[in-house]
Amino acid sequence: MSRKLISLCLLLAVCGCSDATKKGPVTEKRDPASLKDSVVSNEVPPVASSKNAEPAAVKPMDSEPTAHVAAPAQPEELTKPKPEEATKPKEESEKGLTTEEAFAEAQTLFQKDKENIAGVIEVLERALPGNPDDFRLLFSLAQLNSTLASSPDPTHPDFEKHRKAAEYLRRGLRANPAIAGNPSARTLATGIYYNEACAFSVDNKPEQALKSLEEAVSLGFNNLAEMDKDQDLENVRAFSGYADFKTKIEGIIREQAELARMQSEKEIDNLLANNKPFDFNFELTDTDAKPITKADFAGKVLIVDIWGTWCPPCRAEIPHFVKLQKTYEEAGLVIVGLNQENADDQEAAVKLIQDFREQNGMNYRCALLNDETIAQVPEFRGFPTTIFFDRTGKVRGKVVGLHDYEYLERIVRKLLDEKVDGAEAANTSDK
Repeated sequence: MSRKLISLCLLLAVCGCSDATKKGPVTEKRDPASLKDSVVSNEVPPVASSKNAEPAAVKPMDSEPTAHVAAPAQPEELTKPKPEEATKPKEESEKGLTTEEAFAEAQTLFQKDKENIAGVIEVLERALPGNPDDFRLLFSLAQLNSTLASSPDPTHPDFEKHRKAAEYLRRGLRANPAIAGNPSARTLATGIYYNEACAFSVDNKPEQALKSLEEAVSLGFNNLAEMDKDQDLENVRAFSGYADFKTKIEGIIREQAELARMQSEKEIDNLLANNKPFDFNFELTDTDAKPITKADFAGKVLIVDIWGTWCPPCRAEIPHFVKLQKTYEEAGLVIVGLNQENADDQEAAVKLIQDFREQNGMNYRCALLNDETIAQVPEFRGFPTTIFFDRTGKVRGKVVGLHDYEYLERIVRKLLDEKVDGAEAANTSDK
């Protein structure tokens, strides 16, 4: 049966962003609720997945993973090897690589042959002796080993590599415990620990498997239905302690859900209370060649999503906006996507957006950004940037990066539930 796969594109989500001026390859993030349908791909969760998509580039990790930011271009002379590097004695080169050297070499190898994941792992492992606690290196090796474990046939996984992935992951979490609070890192970890549990179960080590499952639960795994039917966990379910274990983790999951709800509510209350409104307007042409302005949505709760089809966190958030639009359109919600794309010309950029909208069932309008529009956003930091407007047209909040559906929905519901004077709501065209 298929094994839970970890998308290489998560490396971008956990590690950071490509140059926003170059836009990079299109990649996406796995739906954390799905175990078996995650793929080594550039997928759009949870709407669709593609097993044949090209994996994302290998990049070192960063501590702020959920938004794309612009990076300065590297001068050519900085990217060329220095003459003295080519003449280093053999014994010096065998001492190992720095993390940056390893990632650079791995990136080059990956670009030449995206199937050579084993080779990429070998390069990165050469940096371990001198950098044993570099969490970027350890997380990357965890993800790559997990990917390789299920390639090319996920129905016959290499369980030893799944265990190796989990070992690297634990080392990475010990090196940087704070990364456990990162949503993308948690998504990666739950998949790796789940796969490790399956590996232990297949080896008839149910007690070790339960420990791995409990680690997965501690980081957000909650798909108990999957756990109850997975053939690879058959030995775990037959274990005498399974019933008590399941009761225990059901309680943990309930507590986590309630804590997450309370934290989200507090965060949203703070967002709205500490909001600093700013003037934002747009008069553009949408991808269907129709005029689109902020004034068109007077009296509505409006979400403006500044994004690009090239941006993994942006793409991962699209299904949330699709669901919000469908659920709350009649209540007065409107969503508009404002895109910045990497294309030869405007016509090509529009086609990129149109194709993406069609493939992903987008039920709201999009338009290309211009410099004047994006310049209105104070301290613009990256993609996606989401701006929330109340029915009066006032900016009520701005968030940067990928957020889950529940978080976005709570903001929308608060704004929809607000009582607004009818005359005030009608006069929003100039706000």
